[in-house]
Amino acid sequence: MRKTASCPCLWPGLLMVLACTAGAWELKSEKSLGTLPGGATVWQRELVQNGQSLMLHGVSFRQADYHLRVVDVAPPAQAKLPAAAAAAGGVAGCNASYFHEDYRPLGLVISGGEQIHALERAKLLSGILAVRDEKPELVRPAAFKPGGSVTEAVQAGPWLVEAAGPVGGLDETKRARRTVVATDGRGRWALIATSPASLSAAAAALASGQAIPDWKPASALNLDGGSSTALWAANQPDPLTIPELGHVRNFLVIVPKD
Repeated sequence: MRKTASCPCLWPGLLMVLACTAGAWELKSEKSLGTLPGGATVWQRELVQNGQSLMLHGVSFRQADYHLRVVDVAPPAQAKLPAAAAAAGGVAGCNASYFHEDYRPLGLVISGGEQIHALERAKLLSGILAVRDEKPELVRPAAFKPGGSVTEAVQAGPWLVEAAGPVGGLDETKRARRTVVATDGRGRWALIATSPASLSAAAAALASGQAIPDWKPASALNLDGGSSTALWAANQPDPLTIPELGHVRNFLVIVPKD
C-alpha cells in the first residue's frame, strides 16, 4: 500500500475511509459476447482505476457442465490454441503453464492421466490447477495430493487471489498481458486474458468483485503470460480469438459434458 503524509486537519476516521476507497477498481463497460454449447458465457469487461484502464476477456463456466482438459503439444508438433482446442472437442480454452526455450515444460504437467513433467519447487510455481475425480481444484503445491484420481494438472503462478483477497507482495512495475484461471470455490470457474498490467494490479482488479460477471473469485492463479497469453472461444457468429505470439507447450480446454 502506498504511504501518504498525514494531515492533521482531517478526522482520523475520514483518513481511514479515504485509504480504503482510494484507487478502487471500478467497472467502466461490459459486453456479452455470447454463449457456448454447455452454457458457458463469453464476455468482455473494462475496469478503471485512477485513470488506468484494464481490459479483460473471459469465459465463465460451471464445472458441472464441462470437462477441463490439459492439451499438451509436445515438440516437434506445434499447434495454435483454436486448432488444439477444437481437436480435443473443446469449445474454449487458454494457454496454460510455463515452458523452457526448447518447449520442455516447467513444473507439473498431467494430461489425460499421463504425467508429462514432475512437480517442481520454485517461488514462481506457487499454485497447481488439477482435475481430481473430474472436479477441478486450485491448490498450493504443499497441499497437492498426487494419485490416480488426478487426470489433469498444470503448475504455474504466482497466486493472485486467495481467500477472496488479493495476494500481497506482488510486483507492481512490470506490465504484461496476463492469463488467469479463477474460481469462486463453489463450482464456478473462469478463464481470463487481460490487457497489459502488473501482477499487483491484476490481483487487485480480480479481487475487486468487478472483474467477472455475477461472481467474485475466491482463488485466482496466474498462468504463463506475456507473449504466451491466448484465449479462444467458439461463440458465434464471431469467435473470440486472442492469439498467442508464437507457440506454447500446453493449453487448458473446456469440453462440454453433454
